[in-house]
Amino acid sequence: MQFDLIVIGSGLGGYKAATIAAGLGAKVALIERDLPGGNCLNHGCIPKKTLLNIASLIGKANALVGRGLMGPINGDFKAAMVQKNAVVKGLRDNFSIGLKHFGVSVFYGEASFIDGHRVRIRHLTPQTDPSHATLDLEAARIIIATGSKPKELSICPTDGHIVANSEEFLSHLDHVPRSVLCIGGGAIGVEFGFMLHQFGAKVHIVEQGDRLLHQARNMADRACGALERRLGHLGIEVSKNLQVVSSRVGKDGVHVAFNRGDIACYDYVLVAVGRQPNTQGLGLEKIGIEVDAEGFIPTSAYLETCVSGVYAVGDVKRSAMASPMTASVAQYDARVAATNAMKGNGLRANYFKVPYMIHSALEMACVGFSEEQADCAGFSEEVARSSLRASGKAHACHDVDGHIEIVHDAETGQLLGGSIVGQEAGEQIHMLSAALFSRQGMQFFKDMAYGHPSWSEEMETAVDTVFSTFSKSGNNDFCSSIFAGD
Repeated sequence: MQFDLIVIGSGLGGYKAATIAAGLGAKVALIERDLPGGNCLNHGCIPKKTLLNIASLIGKANALVGRGLMGPINGDFKAAMVQKNAVVKGLRDNFSIGLKHFGVSVFYGEASFIDGHRVRIRHLTPQTDPSHATLDLEAARIIIATGSKPKELSICPTDGHIVANSEEFLSHLDHVPRSVLCIGGGAIGVEFGFMLHQFGAKVHIVEQGDRLLHQARNMADRACGALERRLGHLGIEVSKNLQVVSSRVGKDGVHVAFNRGDIACYDYVLVAVGRQPNTQGLGLEKIGIEVDAEGFIPTSAYLETCVSGVYAVGDVKRSAMASPMTASVAQYDARVAATNAMKGNGLRANYFKVPYMIHSALEMACVGFSEEQADCAGFSEEVARSSLRASGKAHACHDVDGHIEIVHDAETGQLLGGSIVGQEAGEQIHMLSAALFSRQGMQFFKDMAYGHPSWSEEMETAVDTVFSTFSKSGNNDFCSSIFAGD
């Protein structure tokens, strides 16, 4: 069967790549070997967000006990998991609607390369073609979007029951353990740890680095410090610069030894030490693609592999510019790769443009350059700040922990990036993201008309001092933002 583009994998990156290419007029085939929607829909973003929403509501409601609500409010974990499953099933059942709208052909089975332009699908499911065991597809362009899976930790192997990774947690856990160890203080560790605490577990988060979210270097140190303080205030124990050296499953739980010599026993251990790419069985060697030492597919800035016409997006790739393994990046990659595949290589991936978001005891988000990154890039960096303690909306919502940081060049006023900590940070960050593409630069925040009270008006508050300083110096002209014109 002949197509213009074949996309392997139906997660967020694959789905978006297929619909974007189809919107550009391409005849597209999408191949999925497992559940429609891939990891994000079935074992990642959507189920996690559903549970985190409930966990956050428990905290918000209890904070208002005696201030208009009667409580305490307790979570029902089993009912929450039922709700999570219902949300996922509802989205999965409607997965094909958008694809049909764009005319994308969907095939279910295991894909492997025959050569640089042909893919063979094995173990076809009945919904694809009950009369064939295999099916060959051909296209001038192919996008690999096979995603990733949780990374294993040899000194603490998972069994899916009391030692589990994030996918096993979301699929199999049916009760709240009394005590939980989260190995890893990255996004999964701080989000799942918070979630479990809100439903009644005693949680200990262990991070081998010197701060939480150690790998998310674009997240400001001040934001990570605020998260750690909030977790501690809730009663969640956080240990940094600490490593697990061994573990043993016993009748009374999981016995874990640490590098400082202490041993503790937990009812449940969540292994959250990162993810590894899904490249096995694709037959990459047949077309000359060699994965790197960690199994990632190397790509250029255009997200094209060493084989002309074959692209890779999301968690499975390692591009010329380092990127976090997030759904936001996969979605961004899809636009870059699909556009380049259909129109020729013109878009370069720039991951400073992609928001990074965390939903834990505090909501946090960042985009563009952090203060440290701006300094390393040669800017005369400066940070404008606004605390939510001065926000009417924050006081009305009884949640004043949080702040906004706007990173800019001190000499030119050029807007470079920033971070937001507080309620709805993951939504607010898109306003900052839009400003980073504006030719108005910092003036973008002053020209806006804001609703009151609102979270977003604090962005104007944050830059007020910058405008005052520039005005006193006689300079009222701000440089265009860092991504203006891109």
